[in-house]
Amino acid sequence: MSKYIEHRILQYPRSIDIEIVKPKRGAIITTANDEFFIESHRANSVGAITLGTIFFLIGFFGYYYHGNGNPSFLDLIFMLPGLFLILLGTLKPKKHMQLHFDRQKGIISYPAPFFGKPLVGPFNTLKALIGVSGDIDGYSPTEYLKLVNTFRPRVLDVLKTITYEDPYEEWSLYVWYMDKNRPLPPGTAFDAYRDKDFERRKAAGFQKPLYTSNTATPEATPEQQAERLLIGEW
Repeated sequence: MSKYIEHRILQYPRSIDIEIVKPKRGAIITTANDEFFIESHRANSVGAITLGTIFFLIGFFGYYYHGNGNPSFLDLIFMLPGLFLILLGTLKPKKHMQLHFDRQKGIISYPAPFFGKPLVGPFNTLKALIGVSGDIDGYSPTEYLKLVNTFRPRVLDVLKTITYEDPYEEWSLYVWYMDKNRPLPPGTAFDAYRDKDFERRKAAGFQKPLYTSNTATPEATPEQQAERLLIGEW
């Protein structure tokens, strides 16, 4: 069993640039500002529909091939799960397929398994882990960032896979963004909001960070950095 990952900025995260934030074009990142960071996981629905269609067609052609008027048990093994996946990918609302971060309130919302409503709760209590695939036939093991069903736990549940890229980098981005006492993460998508966010933190007296970090999280300018050091002493 993998251990839960610490709420900590583990490394310098990837840059969120304005070119990849596209609210209405099916992009992964639909919103990135000083209040919300939203990722669309709608691609999972497309994957479910595709896989479901393949399963259903395998079962259907098996049934057609047998031609006795009654589907076999093997046909049903493919057809019924295939139909379920097609319905899941088609009927699940888009808003239920979002990874939603509320920076100011410290709240995260992420997709629940199957047709469940999104799981919502405090980010600082969220349980996440790095899942590792097995080393099979000489292939190197792959690591994935997975979110546990923290806010609606069950005896048996499905972990939500968040990224197939660098899980440490992705987790660091989320922790940095959700630390409202730090400046916004790197990337041009946040540039238009940096001054506003700086003034908010300044008015609060530059409170100490909510989460620890392995990397520096500097202000946008040397002048702002000096002001934070003078007022907040960090």
